[in-house]
Amino acid sequence: MPDQHQQMIEVSDPAHVDAARRAAVRLAERVRADEQWLGRITVVTQELARNLVLHAGGGSVLLSLDRHGLDLVAVDKGPGMANIAQCLSDSYSTAGTMGAGLGAIRRMSDAFDIYSQPGQGTLVHAHFDIEPPSAAGLKVGAVSTPYPGETLCGDAWAVLGNRIMVCDGLGHGHAAHEASQRARSLFLDHDSSIPLPTLMERLHRALADTRGGAVAFAEIQPARGQVEFCGIGNIAGVLLAERSRSMVSANGTVGYKIGRVQTFTYPWDPATVLVMSSDGIGTKWDLNGYPGLFRRSPAIIAAQVHRDFRRLNDDATVVVVKGE
Repeated sequence: MPDQHQQMIEVSDPAHVDAARRAAVRLAERVRADEQWLGRITVVTQELARNLVLHAGGGSVLLSLDRHGLDLVAVDKGPGMANIAQCLSDSYSTAGTMGAGLGAIRRMSDAFDIYSQPGQGTLVHAHFDIEPPSAAGLKVGAVSTPYPGETLCGDAWAVLGNRIMVCDGLGHGHAAHEASQRARSLFLDHDSSIPLPTLMERLHRALADTRGGAVAFAEIQPARGQVEFCGIGNIAGVLLAERSRSMVSANGTVGYKIGRVQTFTYPWDPATVLVMSSDGIGTKWDLNGYPGLFRRSPAIIAAQVHRDFRRLNDDATVVVVKGE
């Protein structure tokens, strides 16, 4: 099972296209040596990055690798697309090229999605499978980036069955990374029959010799029509539905000082979207100005929130979960 790896490549010049391609292939080679699979990733990454230069005046490619696969999301704030269907046509081009970029990306990817607003930019998501999707019937997308200038991210996130964790190690840099990765490892190794408060108390003891951090768990129970949330510290949990609501976290620092650990229960249905984020994402984000975004993949939603509401003074993580 591969570790989780995430990277953001800035693309503003033709030379950066090759850098993005090399970074994606290096990640993919960690888990598979299949030449055909790697070849598809090579072409798709090159097309995504090239489109950022040709059509958007620059942007970034977000790379994310976990046991389920490799995700690529190209993000820009360029002119956007008035007619996405037309832009996906192999014969359509706005830059005097063959116009096969987006169509080729869609065909070569195991999953594909796109969101664009005229004048506000575009996000394109391409996914390449390693393992089948979770049997829990959840679709998950995430973006996690380090404090600007740092190479290690002090945040961590993970999914185990129908449970999701986000941890924000206190501060940033190596010590925060060590705390959050220990929390992630313990979460991935736990017995999922353990109640969430008991798991939080185990994490509290396990992080006692680290810097500690904020931690939140969510457990989605579709059959019961509910989601349980257990949080300590400043991990935000929001349910986006017909009636959106914020989820409750208690004060404290896991590994240092916590009070009573509680779980709160909220309604869940197939149309609900769960968003969990560290405090590197602004608390006053609002998606009402993004028509149709809720219908897009969790990876697109996460990248949109990260693009427009990321703070530049901390590690930043946003995890988005939808039902199948």
